Amino acid sequence: MSPFTLDKIQAIILDFIIYLGVGISMGSLVLCLIIEIIIWKLVTRNDTSYVRHVSIVNIAVSLLIADICFIIGAHVVNKGESPCSTATFFMHFFYLALFFWMLLLALFLLSRIIMGFSRMTKEAMMGIGFTAGYGAPLIIAVITVASTAGNKGYIQQDYNCWLNWNKTKALLAFVIPALMTVAINLLVLIVVLFEMLRRGINASIQQDEKQPLVIIARCVAILTPLFAITWGFGIGTMVSSDFGIHVVFAFLNSLQVFLTAVESLERRVSS
Repeated sequence: MSPFTLDKIQAIILDFIIYLGVGISMGSLVLCLIIEIIIWKLVTRNDTSYVRHVSIVNIAVSLLIADICFIIGAHVVNKGESPCSTATFFMHFFYLALFFWMLLLALFLLSRIIMGFSRMTKEAMMGIGFTAGYGAPLIIAVITVASTAGNKGYIQQDYNCWLNWNKTKALLAFVIPALMTVAINLLVLIVVLFEMLRRGINASIQQDEKQPLVIIARCVAILTPLFAITWGFGIGTMVSSDFGIHVVFAFLNSLQVFLTAVESLERRVSS
């Protein structure tokens, strides 16, 4: 996804790292979703567990579809602008959806721990979740296409189908929202951990919802720093052509997807 063009040997090495990692990750995500289907009724007995599992399922689905689009994009990069633009649009949309669902999960945790907010109906919470989780990424993706496609500046086709950087800086339409959600998640995590250590989980929260909230906190605590470190190196690939930075980002990006799947799988089995 870097705006820099790598030589043939470097590209082969990066492709190997990326495809191996993404392949393993996709298998893990599929396994997670299958297990989720099997145990769904057993793990969604209260509103907190329901919201948590819906969020994690949407994170996994978004990540899986984005990775499928990434592989498709790699195979149509030399087949014309239209197939590449389509793959780029869906990658942009679903990768952003992943970050927004992570943000929603963190904000739900904040609302329950800090404010003890429990009176909103399950339907209302899901309405807000799906509207923000997919609506905001869709708006960003559509605006990016509308503002750059006319100048043929929507995609870069030098190495892989992805948002353009050199001509229009369209890549910022992914980087800025992604890093903003990571920053907000880190802030939420600090506040939540401080409150949990200071006074424990609010006594107004029902007993059967306390364990799911702790699990949500653990999920956010593990995945958010991983996203932050990974996309920190992602920024490095935007400003530097150093091969080492590209290798580290490719490895961390693959590891990020794999650990997301493993964490989701572990949470499903343990709950």
